[in-house]
Amino acid sequence: MDSKEKQNILAEGQKYGITATCEKYGISRTLYYRWLHRYETKGMEGLRTRKALTSPKNRTPKALEEKVLTLIRTYPALGPREIKYLLEEIDVPLSESAVYNIMKRHNLSRREQRMAFSRKKLPKSTSGTLPYEASKSGECWFFFLTACGYWQDGKPLYIYSIIDYQSRIACSRLYETLSMDCFEDLLTAAALPVAQNLGFQTKYLVFLEDAQLQCKNRNLFEEKVHEILHASGFDPELHFLKSDALPKEILSLRESYTKVCLSALMPRLSQSEPLSSLKIALQREIRRYNLSHQMLYEDLFLSPLEFHRRSIGVGTILPLWAYMDRDY
Repeated sequence: MDSKEKQNILAEGQKYGITATCEKYGISRTLYYRWLHRYETKGMEGLRTRKALTSPKNRTPKALEEKVLTLIRTYPALGPREIKYLLEEIDVPLSESAVYNIMKRHNLSRREQRMAFSRKKLPKSTSGTLPYEASKSGECWFFFLTACGYWQDGKPLYIYSIIDYQSRIACSRLYETLSMDCFEDLLTAAALPVAQNLGFQTKYLVFLEDAQLQCKNRNLFEEKVHEILHASGFDPELHFLKSDALPKEILSLRESYTKVCLSALMPRLSQSEPLSSLKIALQREIRRYNLSHQMLYEDLFLSPLEFHRRSIGVGTILPLWAYMDRDY
């Protein structure tokens, strides 16, 4: 698919809806947003097919190899070429031969071997001890909901939030319903792209158990979450914690961040502003929070992004779209 075709699909998605457009062209929402981010950052050049990297045998970086194995576990029926296409969706331009070398090294070159590999049980989610205090920046995420009361015509509003424990980098979006679709949108359109650009090596995704997403079957819920994460090359453990028994550090983190979100919304809610305006106001507040909100980290006052940069020892640059107002 050439860059002009991709541009037309992006335009159609903005006009007629992203979900419907992705279904029409047989692409994933993750790929759509990846194209959109590249286009907003680099224009038409960002939509050109990138030359794949050829990774010599035994030289594939460990983190990259883990992403390939995660995709193989999720899509065991696919061969090297198809896995290569999936890697392109998450902005990893690895060659078909490099994918094959990884498969061969792990005895996964045959379809039946990959199917057996996929059936191996992954670590179960747990409500037990969570090593959040020992986590590094980007490794431990918390997800929770904040009810904002009611607005026009008695409609409820909810803030969906994901926040990293150590850096306190956060992503939030505003929705009218409690659903898995809204959570998926937060992940694929905001949290995962930010995590990829900042080089997060996320090990834990923690759900506070008052975050009810209308999912009656825990196993089905976990499978869906793993599927979303695996499609972007992430494979964290899932934890579920009861909100009435949270450690004070996590309670404090949640409460302080919730105040930031509500400070941007409550005055506008009282004035009955339209939902689109409320969403933009929340985006701007979260952007300000991540980039410039000063907090105490041990003996230094830093913003969340500044802390993450110091923690990993590498300068990170957010893409242009992270600084722009975006409708959703």
